[in-house]
Amino acid sequence: MERKSQYKHRAKNVAKIRQRHKEEELAIRKDRKEKLLSSKRFRFLDGEELGDEISHKEVASAVQSLQKTGRQRLENLRTLRQAFSQGTAFIDTFFKVDNALNLLVSIYTGNDLEQQLEAAWCITNISAGSTDHSLAICKQVAPYLVTYLSCGVPQLQDQSAWTLGNLAGDSAECRKLLQAQGIIAPLVQLLQSPHASVVQSAAFALSNLAKESTDTCREMIQCAVIPSLLNHLVYSKENVSVLSEVSWVLTYLATNELFLKDLSAQGVITKIVSLLVSLSDILPHEAQVVTPMLRCLGNICSGPDKFTVEAKQNAELMPSLCKYLTSDLRHVRKETLWVLSNMTGDLDVCKEVAFGPTLSHVLEQVPAAFDIKSEALYLLCNLACHGEDICTRLVDSGMLQCVVPVLKSHDVEVLNLALALCEMALRMTTKGKEIFEKECEGMSKLEALEYHSNEAIRTTANQILDIYYGEQEEEVNMT
Repeated sequence: MERKSQYKHRAKNVAKIRQRHKEEELAIRKDRKEKLLSSKRFRFLDGEELGDEISHKEVASAVQSLQKTGRQRLENLRTLRQAFSQGTAFIDTFFKVDNALNLLVSIYTGNDLEQQLEAAWCITNISAGSTDHSLAICKQVAPYLVTYLSCGVPQLQDQSAWTLGNLAGDSAECRKLLQAQGIIAPLVQLLQSPHASVVQSAAFALSNLAKESTDTCREMIQCAVIPSLLNHLVYSKENVSVLSEVSWVLTYLATNELFLKDLSAQGVITKIVSLLVSLSDILPHEAQVVTPMLRCLGNICSGPDKFTVEAKQNAELMPSLCKYLTSDLRHVRKETLWVLSNMTGDLDVCKEVAFGPTLSHVLEQVPAAFDIKSEALYLLCNLACHGEDICTRLVDSGMLQCVVPVLKSHDVEVLNLALALCEMALRMTTKGKEIFEKECEGMSKLEALEYHSNEAIRTTANQILDIYYGEQEEEVNMT
């Protein structure tokens, strides 16, 4: 999505820094989301106590005994289901038994519902294994999984959707195979299920399917996924898991500027902002739902400024973001900085941040851990490059005292941002030079960067010294 580019950046290299930040941050977030939140999940029985670890010999024996009917088959399926959840090595053992998957699929597609459900659970946990395991399920079982999405049995719908979510979270190859099976429409239809677990599993699958695919997202929208998702954008303690999954689907849709108009027209921006406002007063913050909603809003506001303008029509948004900046949860603070950074293409937002209570909380994040520090510096750069009034406000509020110590950082990107902020403060404010030199010992820190291993850092540090302190150095040398 194109970052704010319609106004002129007054600081050298800030535009390039911001664009690189956007690209890198989206890549990092996408990778983190894939690994931690929406890739693949084993499924465990609620309240089930894990007994002694099942041996590989027991797994092989259970597979071979699946040909037996009755209660013994059911016990063997339960043994396999539990074993698969303990690690991929047990799934490997399963596949070493001849005809194992075919036998499991025959039970899954049989007419004994209790056995079907256990077989479905086994298939779900196999799909959470390695890529080879997922591909085997995708190629052999996917048509049945898609069929059972519409079977009318909630337990089978739930397991089938969960399995499809695991497959979609595995790889682009699996996602392509699934889309060819016509998976989107029945999953969207499941969002209307009265069963929360079915809705949650369907949203999980849709979230993984939406990765990196404009065509998939377009098909979802054509299948009316947005109004179906909106029906679940309601907060309650009982609805947290569903709300979280639904919000992740919207987050992925919002990564592509092509769909922002649809999200806006159907009320997503208004609803997300309203929820964020109400959730800001619930302490401790509900990270499970606040995180994806902040991410979604940040993605939306990285598009054209008209969407930022729409978001801030809710007068409580900015005060609520200020509350999130004081959250005890570091990743909530980080996501909030991301949102504010993407909203600062709008001058009114910049003024509200710079001249309101939010700025002090932003400055408090500069000494924080690397990832939060980086987000805070990007936000400050975006604010400062809007001109002398805002830059002066930043300096008067103690920005240099927070930023100059960062010049000791070993990270090149952080150094670039800190140098850009220092250069703007020196150039655009009357107090900047004196504060930088006398209160922050900025010259000594710049001099230490004259021999930095990175050429760009060396060049920038030298240029700042030459432009703003060249005459002073000459006077010292003459005396």
